[in-house]
Amino acid sequence: MNPQDIIIEQVGLALETFQMAVESLGDLLEQTSEAITECLLHDGKIVVCGMGASGATGASFVARMQSRFERDRPSLPAIVLSNDGIVTSAIAHDTGPGDIYARQVRSLCHEPDVLLIISSTGSASALIKAIQAAHDQGVCVIALTGGSGGDVADLLEGNDIELRVENDRVGNVQLTHHLLLNCLVELIENAIFGHEL
Repeated sequence: MNPQDIIIEQVGLALETFQMAVESLGDLLEQTSEAITECLLHDGKIVVCGMGASGATGASFVARMQSRFERDRPSLPAIVLSNDGIVTSAIAHDTGPGDIYARQVRSLCHEPDVLLIISSTGSASALIKAIQAAHDQGVCVIALTGGSGGDVADLLEGNDIELRVENDRVGNVQLTHHLLLNCLVELIENAIFGHEL
């Protein structure tokens, strides 16, 4: 396959995945924005975690919440759980690598906060333990997943929300997660601040 064919194929697959997400997740995305808005209006915060590239996507979402997206407006309370080497290595050394987010959730998340999990495969033990810790704290979980949803999807409870990109290509799932989070930021901004500041 020549380079142009690869480019055309990648873009075409991404566009198909975006279209599927619009058709299958539009109502859930609106429900998710309402849950996050409600959290923020009741002095809660959005706590975000993910592994690897999904963690980077989560950090980008937090940056848009705290700074701005398409327009100037006050900062919105969102934090990404630490992936700092000192914090994570201390936790991994003391209690095990599967606890790197769960311990942070227990110390930082309380009602009415929302834990936002981003996982293209849904199988990371650190995320699974983070969800369990959130439930122990009475915190709602919103999970962006891919493929079958993995173990993350199996752990979600009644008030939790899953935005699943049903695609097995990790790259397309990650791109679509980024798009969904962009939509969420704009929906939240409009709900809290209106169309114009």
